[in-house]
Amino acid sequence: MLLNSVKIKNYRNYDQEEMTFGPGLNVFIGENAQGKTNLLEALYLCATLRSFRTRKDRELIKKEEDQAYIKLEVSSQEGEKTLEMLLKKDQKKRVKKNGLSVTSISDLLGTVKAVLFSPEDLKIVKDSPLERRQFMDSEIIQTSPRYYHSLKSYQKIVKQRNQLLKKMDVNEEQLMVWDQQLSEYASMVLQLRHQFLSELLALAKPIHQAITEGKEALDLEYSPGIKLPKDWYRYAQVDLRDYIQGEMERYRKKDLYHRTTHLGPHRDDIHFMINGMEVRRFGSQGQKRTVVLSLKLAVLEWVKKESGEYPVLMLDDVTSELDHKRQEYLLHYLKPIQTFITTTHFDEKMKKNSEGSFFLIQDGKIKKKTW
Repeated sequence: MLLNSVKIKNYRNYDQEEMTFGPGLNVFIGENAQGKTNLLEALYLCATLRSFRTRKDRELIKKEEDQAYIKLEVSSQEGEKTLEMLLKKDQKKRVKKNGLSVTSISDLLGTVKAVLFSPEDLKIVKDSPLERRQFMDSEIIQTSPRYYHSLKSYQKIVKQRNQLLKKMDVNEEQLMVWDQQLSEYASMVLQLRHQFLSELLALAKPIHQAITEGKEALDLEYSPGIKLPKDWYRYAQVDLRDYIQGEMERYRKKDLYHRTTHLGPHRDDIHFMINGMEVRRFGSQGQKRTVVLSLKLAVLEWVKKESGEYPVLMLDDVTSELDHKRQEYLLHYLKPIQTFITTTHFDEKMKKNSEGSFFLIQDGKIKKKTW
């Protein structure tokens, strides 16, 4: 998969810019607050429909302007595609694919597959379970419409069930109807998350071992937000659904008392271990960075396995976060993958890539650097 070109207008600190990209490294060089991350964000937003920095679309529009526009030209194994996005203040974003308006997010899933790696990704290891659930969701959704549908349906039902629980006159019989649907979608979400993590670990372990020169062994433990039998992942989906429904029934009185839903994938977590030691609690900053780097590189391989082509990789200022050894490994690994990197300084190691393209960014202006 390749991003061929982008056009942006009134986006963040940009007036209007157009640029074409190469198939290998594409490096955005500039001082802080010049627009490097803004450009990367625009690419990621158009590819995934979400910013990695804000949930408020109005923050993406240049000050004193009413709207912003992004156009992305893409090549994949399915052919050439065009994505367009129009952002307006106090209105929902409008998206077109090949000139036709898109009304459902599911119609865009997989059009552009992109993996982002930024310093913020350390939250996957360091912070709350929410960060780890969002990590799973954002990656699985790219290749699985079934997962997207199941997750959105589950989240909607949990929200409605919690609203019902807030009412003073609610009873167990009313909850029973919701629990049947909740168990159906919960079982699918749990199975697909377990499958993803199992496959991801198999890919991440050798990557992590190579980066640490065989000194550390990576492992992870999936912790579902509902107590399940040890061999639950072997269950047929209908049997897992029935088991979850039984657990929901057992917890109804507790849910009624606390007025919230206690069980389900919305309480899932992942525990990362190095040589049997939990990284979140005991790992050094360098170990946490290595775990996240290994996970992100493993996601590249996982998407390739699932879809038949590598996704685009976007690296926001991560070279400054990695030591020399990890930088060398990362740059070596990326040779077959179109990659977009933001950095404050030029690195001679990047120039060695024969297909590299370099762009100087200053005050919202982009200039391609030639040697």
